[in-house]
This record gives sequence, C-alpha cells and structure tokens, in this order.
Amino acid sequence: MNKKMLVAVLSAAMLMISTGAALAEDTHDSVRIATVRLPLVHCWYKGQVAYYIQTEASDPGVAAQQGVNYVPQLANTINAPGPGGAVDDIYAVTNFKQGNVIPSAPIPAGPNNANSPPYSPLWQVSLVTWNPGTTPYTLKSEEEVLAAKADGMVTIVKTNIVVNCPVIFTPVGGLLPTAKIFGADID
Repeated sequence: MNKKMLVAVLSAAMLMISTGAALAEDTHDSVRIATVRLPLVHCWYKGQVAYYIQTEASDPGVAAQQGVNYVPQLANTINAPGPGGAVDDIYAVTNFKQGNVIPSAPIPAGPNNANSPPYSPLWQVSLVTWNPGTTPYTLKSEEEVLAAKADGMVTIVKTNIVVNCPVIFTPVGGLLPTAKIFGADID
C-alpha cells in the first residue's frame, strides 16, 4: 500500500471512529436498552445440568434444524493454530434422548473467568451412538462419555461441524452476570 493510500485509509478510519463516538454521545440519553429472548439449550457439564445458547452452525442442515445462522467459516476454527486450538468437543447422542455433553465452561461465568479449564464457545460436534446390545443411559460428563467408549458401549464420530454455543450457566460457574433465566430451576 502506498503512502497516500495509507493516509486516506487512516483518515477514513478516524472519521468513522469520531463520527461513531459523536453519534453515541448525541443519542446517549435516547438509547433504550433492549432485550432479546433466545432459547436455552439444556446440556450436561461435570454431572450437572448447564445451559447454553446456540447462535451459529457451520453446517447448513444443522443451522436449518436449530434455526440459527449458517456460518460455514466456523469450520475453519477446527485447525486453528495454538495450544488447544479454537474449538472444544461437544458430544451429541444420536440414538438416545438426552442433552449434549460439554467438557468445559467459563468458571465463573462472565469477565472474571479463569479460563480453567480452557473454555471456548466454539464446539466441534462429536456424535455419540449407543452400540447394539447395550442399555443406554444419560451421559452427564465427558468422563462418562469416554468411559462408555472405553467399555465398548458407544461409538464416537468426530464431525467437521462447528457450532457457536456460549455457556451462560453452570452450577459451578454460576449465571452470566448480565443474563436472567426464566422458567428453569437453576438453584
């Protein structure tokens, strides 16, 4: 990029920033705080009920089924560089009705979480199928899922589907500070 173009780009960026700041200042008194209702998804974390919201999926079929945004670029996060990458597993049982199982969550929920265990709201879907001749039961933690696999009870198939599902409540991490849950027992 030549020097004149760089100056033009920077000038335009500064104008947008200052205009945006001026608009925010001018309309501050008239800004109305809005709310939105999103369906909570019941899941399992470390043996306890937790909740997340789902906003996007990298697969068009999953996006249509869940009524969320289709974002194929989410699949690019599977091979993101760095320790642990950008995604974590989410276990979806295919042939027994139960909530998904997540292996991590923000503890505590909100800006003060310690990222321990490492948490990402981007989940790579792993399909868990009970094998023939087994008696299915509700799997409530990643440890239970992996133990069932080790015992030959389930088969796990990791897909290339990524979903964006921010966790907003776990009994251990609490409720996201800005969230309110209605109609669910979270005590």
